[in-house]
Amino acid sequence: MFFKNYEYFLAIVEEGGLSKAAKKLFISQPSLSKYLKRLEMNLGVELFDHNSSPLKLTYTGERYYNYLMQIIQLDKQLQKEFSEIQNNDRGKIRLGLALWRGSCLLPDILPSFTKKYPNIEVDIIEGKSNFLVSELLTEKLDFAIMNLPTNMDFSKLTYDTLMEEQILFVGNKNHPLVEQARSSQVNSRGYPFIDIAHLEDELFIITKPGQNLTSAILHHFSKRHLDPKNIFEIENLTTAINLVSSGMGFTFVPEGGVKEKQLPENLALFSLEDPNLIWPLAVVYKKHTYITNHSNLFIGMLKDYYQKNKQNHL
Repeated sequence: MFFKNYEYFLAIVEEGGLSKAAKKLFISQPSLSKYLKRLEMNLGVELFDHNSSPLKLTYTGERYYNYLMQIIQLDKQLQKEFSEIQNNDRGKIRLGLALWRGSCLLPDILPSFTKKYPNIEVDIIEGKSNFLVSELLTEKLDFAIMNLPTNMDFSKLTYDTLMEEQILFVGNKNHPLVEQARSSQVNSRGYPFIDIAHLEDELFIITKPGQNLTSAILHHFSKRHLDPKNIFEIENLTTAINLVSSGMGFTFVPEGGVKEKQLPENLALFSLEDPNLIWPLAVVYKKHTYITNHSNLFIGMLKDYYQKNKQNHL
Protein backbone atom coordinates (compact mmCIF):
# COMPACT_ATOMS: atom_id res chain seq x y z
CA MET A 1 0.00 0.00 0.00
CA PHE A 2 3.05 2.26 0.28
CA PHE A 3 3.42 3.16 -3.41
CA LYS A 4 6.36 4.79 -5.12
CA ASN A 5 6.37 8.60 -5.26
CA TYR A 6 3.99 8.93 -2.31
CA GLU A 7 5.23 12.52 -1.95
CA TYR A 8 3.23 13.31 -5.11
CA PHE A 9 0.01 12.39 -3.33
CA LEU A 10 0.99 14.43 -0.27
CA ALA A 11 1.77 17.46 -2.45
CA ILE A 12 -1.69 17.29 -4.04
CA VAL A 13 -3.27 17.18 -0.58
CA GLU A 14 -1.18 20.09 0.70
CA GLU A 15 -1.68 22.29 -2.38
CA GLY A 16 -5.34 21.40 -2.96
CA GLY A 17 -4.92 20.85 -6.70
CA LEU A 18 -2.82 19.31 -9.45
CA SER A 19 -1.53 22.56 -10.94
CA LYS A 20 0.01 23.94 -7.74
CA ALA A 21 1.28 20.52 -6.72
CA ALA A 22 2.98 20.02 -10.09
CA LYS A 23 4.77 23.35 -9.74
CA LYS A 24 5.91 22.43 -6.23
CA LEU A 25 7.22 19.07 -7.48
CA PHE A 26 8.79 20.54 -10.65
CA ILE A 27 6.92 18.11 -12.90
CA SER A 28 4.27 18.65 -15.57
CA GLN A 29 0.60 18.67 -14.66
CA PRO A 30 -0.28 15.88 -17.17
CA SER A 31 2.37 13.65 -15.59
CA LEU A 32 0.95 14.29 -12.13
CA SER A 33 -2.58 13.65 -13.38
CA LYS A 34 -1.48 10.28 -14.83
CA TYR A 35 0.18 9.42 -11.52
CA LEU A 36 -3.02 10.12 -9.59
CA LYS A 37 -5.18 8.08 -11.99
CA ARG A 38 -2.74 5.16 -11.76
CA LEU A 39 -2.62 5.39 -7.95
CA GLU A 40 -6.42 5.38 -7.62
CA MET A 41 -6.68 2.51 -10.10
CA ASN A 42 -4.10 0.44 -8.18
CA LEU A 43 -5.84 1.10 -4.88
CA GLY A 44 -9.29 0.53 -6.39
CA VAL A 45 -10.75 3.66 -4.75
CA GLU A 46 -11.16 7.37 -5.40
CA LEU A 47 -8.87 9.38 -3.13
CA PHE A 48 -10.22 12.82 -4.08
CA ASP A 49 -13.57 14.34 -4.90
CA HIS A 50 -12.66 15.38 -8.43
CA ASN A 51 -15.68 17.68 -8.70
CA SER A 52 -14.48 19.94 -5.90
CA SER A 53 -12.13 22.89 -6.21
CA PRO A 54 -9.79 22.88 -4.42
CA LEU A 55 -9.54 19.09 -4.44
CA LYS A 56 -10.84 17.50 -1.27
CA LEU A 57 -10.02 14.07 0.07
CA THR A 58 -12.72 11.42 0.12
CA TYR A 59 -13.08 9.33 3.27
CA THR A 60 -10.84 6.65 1.72
CA GLY A 61 -8.41 9.41 0.75
CA GLU A 62 -8.28 10.59 4.37
CA ARG A 63 -7.59 7.03 5.51
CA TYR A 64 -4.78 6.68 2.97
CA TYR A 65 -3.32 10.04 3.99
CA ASN A 66 -3.32 9.03 7.67
CA TYR A 67 -1.73 5.72 6.75
CA LEU A 68 1.07 7.47 4.87
CA MET A 69 1.71 9.89 7.73
CA GLN A 70 2.00 7.00 10.19
CA ILE A 71 4.44 5.17 7.92
CA ILE A 72 6.54 8.32 7.45
CA GLN A 73 6.61 8.88 11.23
CA LEU A 74 7.66 5.28 11.86
CA ASP A 75 10.40 5.64 9.27
CA LYS A 76 11.70 8.79 11.00
CA GLN A 77 11.68 7.04 14.36
CA LEU A 78 13.57 4.07 12.94
CA GLN A 79 16.20 6.38 11.41
CA LYS A 80 16.62 8.15 14.76
CA GLU A 81 17.03 4.84 16.54
CA PHE A 82 19.63 3.64 14.03
CA SER A 83 21.52 6.91 14.36
CA GLU A 84 21.40 6.68 18.14
CA ILE A 85 22.73 3.09 18.09
CA GLN A 86 25.61 4.05 15.79
CA ASN A 87 26.51 7.23 17.71
CA ASN A 88 25.70 6.31 21.26
CA ASP A 89 28.31 8.66 22.69
CA ARG A 90 27.10 11.72 20.79
CA GLY A 91 23.80 13.43 20.25
CA LYS A 92 21.80 16.64 20.17
CA ILE A 93 18.84 17.80 22.21
CA ARG A 94 16.52 20.52 20.90
CA LEU A 95 14.90 22.01 23.98
CA GLY A 96 12.17 24.66 24.14
CA LEU A 97 11.78 27.04 27.10
CA ALA A 98 9.70 30.05 28.05
CA LEU A 99 11.50 33.36 27.53
CA TRP A 100 12.29 33.86 31.23
CA ARG A 101 12.46 30.34 32.64
CA GLY A 102 15.85 29.52 31.16
CA SER A 103 17.55 32.15 33.32
CA CYS A 104 16.21 30.43 36.45
CA LEU A 105 16.43 26.78 35.45
CA LEU A 106 19.45 26.36 33.16
CA PRO A 107 22.16 27.54 35.61
CA ASP A 108 21.11 24.69 37.93
CA ILE A 109 20.75 21.99 35.27
CA LEU A 110 22.94 22.68 32.24
CA PRO A 111 26.42 22.83 33.86
CA SER A 112 25.87 19.47 35.59
CA PHE A 113 24.43 17.89 32.45
CA THR A 114 27.22 19.04 30.13
CA LYS A 115 29.84 17.94 32.64
CA LYS A 116 28.30 14.48 32.90
CA TYR A 117 27.54 14.16 29.16
CA PRO A 118 30.12 16.37 27.35
CA ASN A 119 29.31 14.95 23.90
CA ILE A 120 25.58 15.74 24.01
CA GLU A 121 24.83 19.14 22.49
CA VAL A 122 21.89 21.08 23.96
CA ASP A 123 20.25 23.52 21.56
CA ILE A 124 18.00 25.97 23.45
CA ILE A 125 15.06 27.68 21.74
CA GLU A 126 13.14 30.26 23.79
CA GLY A 127 9.73 31.71 23.07
CA LYS A 128 6.09 32.09 24.10
CA SER A 129 3.95 29.00 24.62
CA ASN A 130 2.15 29.24 21.27
CA PHE A 131 5.52 29.43 19.50
CA LEU A 132 6.87 26.43 21.42
CA VAL A 133 3.74 24.40 20.57
CA SER A 134 4.18 25.25 16.89
CA GLU A 135 7.85 24.18 17.01
CA LEU A 136 6.88 20.89 18.69
CA LEU A 137 4.24 20.10 16.08
CA THR A 138 6.69 20.75 13.23
CA GLU A 139 9.30 18.63 15.04
CA LYS A 140 11.79 21.48 15.35
CA LEU A 141 11.91 20.70 19.08
CA ASP A 142 12.37 17.34 20.80
CA PHE A 143 10.49 18.57 23.87
CA ALA A 144 9.61 21.78 25.70
CA ILE A 145 9.47 22.74 29.37
CA MET A 146 6.37 24.84 29.82
CA ASN A 147 3.16 25.42 31.71
CA LEU A 148 0.26 23.73 29.95
CA PRO A 149 -1.78 26.19 27.88
CA THR A 150 -5.54 25.94 28.37
CA ASN A 151 -5.93 25.61 24.58
CA MET A 152 -3.35 22.83 24.13
CA ASP A 153 -4.36 20.29 21.47
CA PHE A 154 -3.97 17.02 23.38
CA SER A 155 -4.82 15.05 20.24
CA LYS A 156 -1.34 15.97 18.98
CA LEU A 157 0.67 16.61 22.16
CA THR A 158 1.36 14.74 25.36
CA TYR A 159 3.25 15.61 28.55
CA ASP A 160 4.85 14.52 31.82
CA THR A 161 4.15 16.77 34.81
CA LEU A 162 7.22 18.05 36.66
CA MET A 163 5.39 19.94 39.41
CA GLU A 164 2.11 21.63 40.28
CA GLU A 165 3.32 25.21 40.17
CA GLN A 166 1.78 28.07 42.14
CA ILE A 167 1.78 31.61 40.77
CA LEU A 168 3.14 33.86 43.51
CA PHE A 169 2.75 37.57 44.17
CA VAL A 170 5.94 39.61 44.65
CA GLY A 171 6.13 42.80 46.67
CA ASN A 172 8.74 45.09 48.15
CA LYS A 173 9.15 44.63 51.92
CA ASN A 174 9.25 48.41 52.38
CA HIS A 175 5.62 48.74 51.30
CA PRO A 176 3.36 49.06 54.42
CA LEU A 177 0.80 46.47 53.24
CA VAL A 178 3.58 44.03 52.31
CA GLU A 179 5.15 44.43 55.73
CA GLN A 180 1.76 43.79 57.35
CA ALA A 181 0.96 40.74 55.16
CA ARG A 182 4.32 39.09 55.89
CA SER A 183 3.12 38.34 59.41
CA SER A 184 0.02 36.45 58.21
CA GLN A 185 -0.24 32.66 58.50
CA VAL A 186 1.65 30.71 55.85
CA ASN A 187 0.01 28.07 53.65
CA SER A 188 1.15 24.45 53.14
CA ARG A 189 3.81 25.62 50.69
CA GLY A 190 5.28 28.08 53.15
CA TYR A 191 3.96 31.34 51.69
CA PRO A 192 1.89 33.95 53.58
CA PHE A 193 -1.38 35.16 52.06
CA ILE A 194 -1.96 38.65 50.69
CA ASP A 195 -5.24 40.15 49.45
CA ILE A 196 -4.39 42.19 46.37
CA ALA A 197 -7.82 43.86 46.45
CA HIS A 198 -6.18 46.29 48.89
CA LEU A 199 -3.55 47.06 46.24
CA GLU A 200 -5.88 47.75 43.32
CA ASP A 201 -4.61 51.31 42.93
CA GLU A 202 -0.96 50.23 42.88
CA LEU A 203 1.17 49.54 39.79
CA PHE A 204 1.06 45.92 38.57
CA ILE A 205 3.95 44.78 36.37
CA ILE A 206 2.81 41.81 34.27
CA THR A 207 4.02 39.91 31.23
CA LYS A 208 2.80 40.84 27.77
CA PRO A 209 -0.23 39.20 26.11
CA GLY A 210 0.40 35.82 24.51
CA GLN A 211 2.05 34.30 27.58
CA ASN A 212 0.27 31.75 29.76
CA LEU A 213 1.21 33.72 32.86
CA THR A 214 -0.56 36.82 31.54
CA SER A 215 -3.78 34.88 30.86
CA ALA A 216 -3.74 33.40 34.37
CA ILE A 217 -3.23 36.81 36.01
CA LEU A 218 -5.97 38.50 34.00
CA HIS A 219 -8.33 35.63 34.81
CA HIS A 220 -7.58 36.14 38.51
CA PHE A 221 -8.32 39.87 38.19
CA SER A 222 -11.65 39.07 36.50
CA LYS A 223 -12.60 36.42 39.06
CA ARG A 224 -11.91 38.83 41.93
CA HIS A 225 -13.70 41.67 40.08
CA LEU A 226 -10.50 43.70 40.18
CA ASP A 227 -9.85 46.43 37.66
CA PRO A 228 -6.27 47.70 38.17
CA LYS A 229 -5.79 51.08 36.52
CA ASN A 230 -1.99 50.96 36.49
CA ILE A 231 -0.56 48.04 34.50
CA PHE A 232 2.94 47.99 33.04
CA GLU A 233 3.69 45.19 30.54
CA ILE A 234 7.14 43.66 30.11
CA GLU A 235 8.57 40.64 28.26
CA ASN A 236 10.93 39.22 30.86
CA LEU A 237 10.15 38.41 34.50
CA THR A 238 13.70 39.14 35.61
CA THR A 239 13.11 42.77 34.60
CA ALA A 240 9.83 42.80 36.56
CA ILE A 241 11.53 41.44 39.68
CA ASN A 242 14.27 44.03 39.49
CA LEU A 243 11.73 46.84 39.04
CA VAL A 244 9.82 45.72 42.14
CA SER A 245 13.11 45.56 44.03
CA SER A 246 13.76 49.18 43.06
CA GLY A 247 10.42 50.18 44.62
CA MET A 248 8.31 50.20 41.46
CA GLY A 249 5.04 48.28 41.79
CA PHE A 250 4.24 44.58 42.24
CA THR A 251 4.54 41.53 40.01
CA PHE A 252 3.66 37.83 39.69
CA VAL A 253 6.05 34.90 39.23
CA PRO A 254 5.62 31.12 38.85
CA GLU A 255 6.90 29.23 41.87
CA GLY A 256 9.33 27.09 39.87
CA GLY A 257 10.80 30.13 38.19
CA VAL A 258 12.15 31.80 41.32
CA LYS A 259 14.29 30.90 44.28
CA GLU A 260 13.61 32.87 47.41
CA LYS A 261 17.28 32.77 48.42
CA GLN A 262 18.29 34.26 45.06
CA LEU A 263 15.72 37.08 45.11
CA PRO A 264 16.81 40.54 46.18
CA GLU A 265 16.63 40.67 49.97
CA ASN A 266 14.03 43.43 49.96
CA LEU A 267 11.40 41.29 48.16
CA ALA A 268 8.74 39.02 49.67
CA LEU A 269 6.68 36.21 48.07
CA PHE A 270 2.99 35.68 48.77
CA SER A 271 0.25 33.20 47.91
CA LEU A 272 -3.04 34.45 46.48
CA GLU A 273 -4.89 31.26 47.55
CA ASP A 274 -6.55 30.76 44.17
CA PRO A 275 -6.72 27.20 42.72
CA ASN A 276 -6.73 28.73 39.23
CA LEU A 277 -3.24 30.06 39.99
CA ILE A 278 -1.83 26.56 40.38
CA TRP A 279 -0.95 24.95 37.06
CA PRO A 280 1.14 22.03 35.85
CA LEU A 281 4.71 22.66 34.78
CA ALA A 282 5.47 19.87 32.33
CA VAL A 283 7.77 18.35 29.76
CA VAL A 284 5.70 18.50 26.55
CA TYR A 285 6.25 16.27 23.49
CA LYS A 286 4.57 15.67 20.18
CA LYS A 287 2.53 12.47 20.36
CA HIS A 288 3.99 9.30 18.82
CA THR A 289 7.43 10.89 18.57
CA TYR A 290 10.49 8.84 19.44
CA ILE A 291 12.31 10.35 22.44
CA THR A 292 16.04 9.73 22.21
CA ASN A 293 18.15 8.41 25.07
CA HIS A 294 19.89 11.79 25.14
CA SER A 295 16.59 13.59 25.73
CA ASN A 296 15.58 11.06 28.40
CA LEU A 297 18.85 11.70 30.26
CA PHE A 298 18.11 15.43 30.39
CA ILE A 299 14.46 14.86 31.35
CA GLY A 300 15.55 12.51 34.13
CA MET A 301 17.81 15.22 35.54
CA LEU A 302 14.92 17.70 35.33
CA LYS A 303 12.61 15.41 37.28
CA ASP A 304 15.23 14.93 40.00
CA TYR A 305 15.70 18.71 40.21
CA TYR A 306 12.01 19.48 40.67
CA GLN A 307 11.54 16.58 43.09
CA LYS A 308 14.26 18.04 45.31
CA ASN A 309 12.64 21.48 45.08
CA LYS A 310 9.31 19.97 46.13
CA GLN A 311 10.87 18.29 49.15
CA ASN A 312 12.56 21.56 50.16
CA HIS A 313 9.15 23.28 50.28
CA LEU A 314 7.59 20.59 52.48
